[in-house]
Amino acid sequence: MKKVNIATLMLASALVLGGCSNNTEKAPAEETPAQSEVSTEEASTAETDVTTAETDASTEEASTEETKEEPVTSTDAETAEGNVILHRGYPTEENGRSISRIVVATSGDKIVAASINEYQYDDKDGDYEGVKNSDGGFGEGTAEGKVLISKLDNEETYSAKMKEAGSPTSLAETYKGIEDFAVGKTIEELETYLNETEDQEIIDAISSATFHSTPTLLKQIVEVAKDDAIKTVGFAENPEAITLKSATAAPHGDKSFADVVVAMEGDKIVAASFDEFQYMADAQGLAEGDSGFVEGFADSSNVLASKIENNEQYSKNMKEKAEATTEIKANFEAIQNFVAGKTVAEVEEALGNVGEDGTVDGVTGATLVDTAGYLQAIVDTAKM
Repeated sequence: MKKVNIATLMLASALVLGGCSNNTEKAPAEETPAQSEVSTEEASTAETDVTTAETDASTEEASTEETKEEPVTSTDAETAEGNVILHRGYPTEENGRSISRIVVATSGDKIVAASINEYQYDDKDGDYEGVKNSDGGFGEGTAEGKVLISKLDNEETYSAKMKEAGSPTSLAETYKGIEDFAVGKTIEELETYLNETEDQEIIDAISSATFHSTPTLLKQIVEVAKDDAIKTVGFAENPEAITLKSATAAPHGDKSFADVVVAMEGDKIVAASFDEFQYMADAQGLAEGDSGFVEGFADSSNVLASKIENNEQYSKNMKEKAEATTEIKANFEAIQNFVAGKTVAEVEEALGNVGEDGTVDGVTGATLVDTAGYLQAIVDTAKM
């Protein structure tokens, strides 16, 4: 794909916007403690993943989500020019207790970076810290005595329990080993390798990745890399030199939390990918059916869901409750388009121009009252 001058790309994006207004993997036959994730009752909770979704936008939170009335069409990632694509997905494992959040950066058909995090429910009085807003409105959707945790946000504690269970590597080392193994390969190369190689051999090939779920996580990277449902586009001088940084945040009220991943090249934000999770009624949950993950819901009909995956429903409720005219997904895309190609300092400068309604001057197409909150979450992640 041809390289495009950043200033030209951003100007073009602004004009467009302004003018338009886990499959289950078998564990090794004989698994040693070092080859398994934390297996104790206490630590097994550290093994579940979750992505939170948003409650039915009929809540008071949704009623304040957007105030602008001018319709805006977001930039479509498929038509944007760039040489880096961030693919986001939430693969699940049959009957799994956790949910994966995978972001894969591709350039052409090659994987140039990957980021893994997992969410799961733990005992509220345990050693793990819950996700943002667990003590607020978000926590009301969680089963009594439970708390949703991010493994990465609890990396030190989780790794200590892995060590107690006999693992020679930490959580961060395990994730990095899996991510690094995928980087540099084409999607087809990695998929072929995984299809032709036994699980134990895959685990043995990555010395720092001792999880029995290592093959599953690698297959999830392939799955997400092939999926264009949630993606953002950016341009890097050297795509193979970008780094991914991730964090959780609370940019909008107390009923949801955000998962943020930022691709960096030096001090420049190549691209950003974020989503928010909240409990929603009558929505597509991050996990459903017989999954052990759903046991963490206070009400089985009020599921943990992704705002983006439930864009149509959530946006409909935004319109009904707040007369919103721009979909939530389009708003998120407008914010992501704004930061692409900018330095952290440039985004921080933009945060000095926040309007009384919470929107930010120059972020064309973003009409959310907490636009500044999303930008700040991206800045905070980029500076980690």
